[in-house]
Amino acid sequence: MPNGKMGKMLKQMQKAQGQIMKLQEELNNRTVEATSGGGAVRAVVSGGKQLKELEIDPEILQENDVEMLQDLIVSAVNEAIRSAEEMVSSEMEKLTGSLGLPKDLL
Repeated sequence: MPNGKMGKMLKQMQKAQGQIMKLQEELNNRTVEATSGGGAVRAVVSGGKQLKELEIDPEILQENDVEMLQDLIVSAVNEAIRSAEEMVSSEMEKLTGSLGLPKDLL
């Protein structure tokens, strides 16, 4: 490959790397939420897959069913993590597509 093309490709890769890093930072600040038990448990997760909030309706605590509460928490958190993964994947696909990179590159 002639030097001019190699230099141009290197600049494009550096630009892409910068855009990907910026997007990852933005996604780490975005959140998604999921609920379970008809809204009795609500989990909020960042694009970086960190649990940011967990809310439990006090009324569900009246039932004294620890196992059910545990299941609802796990369900809400797992669904929120899945939603965060989908959000990140979707945004990365948009970015890599706009850069002309293969979808499965990242």
